[in-house]
Amino acid sequence: MGFALTSTTVEQRVKGTMFLSYVLQEIPKDYLDCKQLEFITTFYTDRCKDQHSVIPAVIDGFCALLEMNELPESSAPKIMEAFFKHSSCQSHQRGERAKWFKILKVSAERFEKALMRSGTDFMFGVINSIDGERDPRNLDFVFSFMPDLLNRFPLFHLGEEMFEIFACYFPIDFTPSRDDPSYISRDELAHKLSNCLVAAPDFLEFVVPLALEKLQSDLIVAKLDAIELLRKAALKFSTKSFSEHFDAIWTGLKTEIFPGSDNTDIVTAGLAALRTIFEKAHATPDISHSHQTKVLGTILSHLTDVNQRLYNPSTAIALVCVAGDPLFAGERILDTFLLKLTTKSAIIDGDGEKPVSPTATYDDEQRIKVYGIMSQLFKITAIKNCLEKLNKSVCEQIHADTITVLRFNIDANAEKQNVDLKYAALSVLSESVPQLSEKNRALLYKVLIQLITHNSLELECVELLELLGACYPIEVQSNCIDVLIRNFTIYANFVKRKVLQHLLRLVIHAAFTSRILNLVCHYAFDKNISQDVRLLALEAINMLLNSDDTRLIVDLQTNNCLISKLAELALGDTPLALPALEQIAAAFSRIEEHLPVSEQYIIATEYLSQLKLQSAEHLYVAKGLLSRLHRDISLDDFFEWLLNDLTMQSLSGDVVGKDKEKLGTVARELLCILVNRAEDNGENRKHLINLLALLKNKIKEENKMAVETMAWLAKGLVISGSEVADNIIETLIDLLEHPSLSAVATRAFEIISTEYGELFLPKVKFLYKQKLFHTVLTKLGNKLEAHSENYLVAFIFVLKTAPHAVQKMNIDKIGPLLFKSLDCDNTTMLCISLDICQRFVTAGDEHFLRHLNHIIPSCLQLSKYQKSMKVRIGALSLLHDITKYPTRVLLIYKLDVVLELAPALDDRKRLVRNAAVRTRNAWFLVGSSDTN
Repeated sequence: MGFALTSTTVEQRVKGTMFLSYVLQEIPKDYLDCKQLEFITTFYTDRCKDQHSVIPAVIDGFCALLEMNELPESSAPKIMEAFFKHSSCQSHQRGERAKWFKILKVSAERFEKALMRSGTDFMFGVINSIDGERDPRNLDFVFSFMPDLLNRFPLFHLGEEMFEIFACYFPIDFTPSRDDPSYISRDELAHKLSNCLVAAPDFLEFVVPLALEKLQSDLIVAKLDAIELLRKAALKFSTKSFSEHFDAIWTGLKTEIFPGSDNTDIVTAGLAALRTIFEKAHATPDISHSHQTKVLGTILSHLTDVNQRLYNPSTAIALVCVAGDPLFAGERILDTFLLKLTTKSAIIDGDGEKPVSPTATYDDEQRIKVYGIMSQLFKITAIKNCLEKLNKSVCEQIHADTITVLRFNIDANAEKQNVDLKYAALSVLSESVPQLSEKNRALLYKVLIQLITHNSLELECVELLELLGACYPIEVQSNCIDVLIRNFTIYANFVKRKVLQHLLRLVIHAAFTSRILNLVCHYAFDKNISQDVRLLALEAINMLLNSDDTRLIVDLQTNNCLISKLAELALGDTPLALPALEQIAAAFSRIEEHLPVSEQYIIATEYLSQLKLQSAEHLYVAKGLLSRLHRDISLDDFFEWLLNDLTMQSLSGDVVGKDKEKLGTVARELLCILVNRAEDNGENRKHLINLLALLKNKIKEENKMAVETMAWLAKGLVISGSEVADNIIETLIDLLEHPSLSAVATRAFEIISTEYGELFLPKVKFLYKQKLFHTVLTKLGNKLEAHSENYLVAFIFVLKTAPHAVQKMNIDKIGPLLFKSLDCDNTTMLCISLDICQRFVTAGDEHFLRHLNHIIPSCLQLSKYQKSMKVRIGALSLLHDITKYPTRVLLIYKLDVVLELAPALDDRKRLVRNAAVRTRNAWFLVGSSDTN
């Protein structure tokens, strides 16, 4: 290659150097030894003196050399010196500049010691290379590696010059192009730039003035960047050196956060920066207290005057101070509040005289705000592990004040009490439980008993009671739990419910578990307990069982034999009301689903053999057993019996009586679960076919319950993927024209399609919704074009649950049916159809675009549909989304739509008027600026 590399022709030297650089890039990184690389390095550094057009190839060569494993340490300074002396980075194209910046990065990482020996020459060359760079992609790369480089290389006298290289870009004024494949956002670039501006210790004296200068800008983005720069500077530089600038920083930040900018982002950023400064200074108490004194001196005079405009910004800054130095700031703020919280009367021990109304300078609303701030203050100090170090005397006086507020007017009716104020007082106490003095605790226990047992006041003290129980278990047991349990019998049911709600939260504490469970179990399972009290206890059991703690539920069953007791109660001689049976069933299923499969099987087989499902009690026990039973447990031995008994119970639902109706519903749901989980074998299928024959005979007698029972059977079978379901669906379709059963047959398709969240069906066939859709569509066939509306309603119910992808694949078939349904007078179907149409229109579906001449008139008509506000809103929403179609298609409808929407603007319902305004505005703007 010598002829090309030494040619007197520039073009040939360029090609020769490019080829050599390409070869170096392609060969293995360990191919050349140290001497060879030293020789090639000398060649390339000498080539830096060559004509300008050769330099890009030289830069490629440098890139390849710096990746070689055996490159001598002395080569890096030679490369830098040659390039800095004979070339200028900014005189090259963007691509070459990017490569040179990569060379700087790799050199600094691999040859730090060698480059360090060159003194400031390397850093001076870096400055000259970056100076004037404007390409955002190159700047993004430079800003990414420079903080690390500045951390490792001293700047000496070049500190200010290096800082100015970055400062000229601050704040970043850059609007990225979405078409750029290497998309760089302004925020990313600003983040990396700020890291550079605080990268070297020498930058502190320059960075604070720069940030404060930009903080005075009128641009929001400049203010935000300046505040973020101050926050990073506080984190990066030493507390002592940074504290010298605190006065200027506080003056600058105060303008933005006190009284506060109109822009919430600026206020939030300013508070975050101030908090960072305080938290960093906290390790140096003298500096921290000095900062806190200056800030608190500004805000404390405004902190106690709730009505002042400066109160809200003062409280925000106060909480930031507490986060930075919890003890120093917290105590000063509490002292300030305490001056105005002092009440006229001393705290009374409660033996005789009643507390009078607090007569501090705050009214109730102001006191609620103050309590809210103090609650947050206590919470922050607790998070910082400083709560118990706060001044006990101050805390005791504050607690005394809040307890006085709780006691005030405590015997009056709920209507005469300020519940919000009492909740605020409870919040203060809850956040500072470890600081409660013994005297205040003694009084608080009495107040809590009064609040919990109040005959009309619905005030929850659960959180406070639970925290007290965790900190002072012996006191809580003797002063609260024992008192509530001892007097439980004499309380009204309203109070009993509140007592149980409060005690149940304490069950997790081992010290209280047995006493509370004994109370609940006594009133749930003992004899001679009134129905209403027993129901409260059963509800309490379910509250415990609704816990997310599986171990707690298993322990409750193991230690208390709950299932045995629940079954004995339900199946005993004493009849129970349906609400109690519902609670028992819920408890049964909740316990059972957390037990191992083996235990579930033992329980199910033990109790199922005892049941007689004609009885309400036995039916609800069956519901508890079957509702959450594991899918692997076979019920084939009980299948025929359960099928027949549940069917008989289902068919008796037409007997007059609300309870009968509920029992029929429970039986039908259990039938659905039973057939869903049944094994698909010949024996079970024979029983199902016999049952269907029975139901068909009942249908001939025009038994509506038989149709509904068949629907629930179909639901369970469809979801499990059984072929028997097709037979039932065909029967139901035939009933859609029945003179007396058509309505319930239509309702049957809604039952089959609707998802019931509480109904646990263990076997779910993959793609069962798609199969149901195609089955119904095939079997209905041409009947959908008939005059009977029932066919269309039934199909729309099925269509509602079909996945959108399935609907889209069959749009040519379902589209005309949807348009036809919009002309029918069925509120439920209209709501479903409008919702489906809106999904297609929102996605810009072409089929609907071609049929706007049908959809738009139908929607305009439905916008006046007086039977349902939901239909009117749905029609208007669909009309609004239609405006997303191309303007050229919509212009012919624009005038008619705008005029026809006028009546909807005066609709009697506000939500309809809002939708009409939004839709009419969208149509009015059609064609105003769109060029489609």
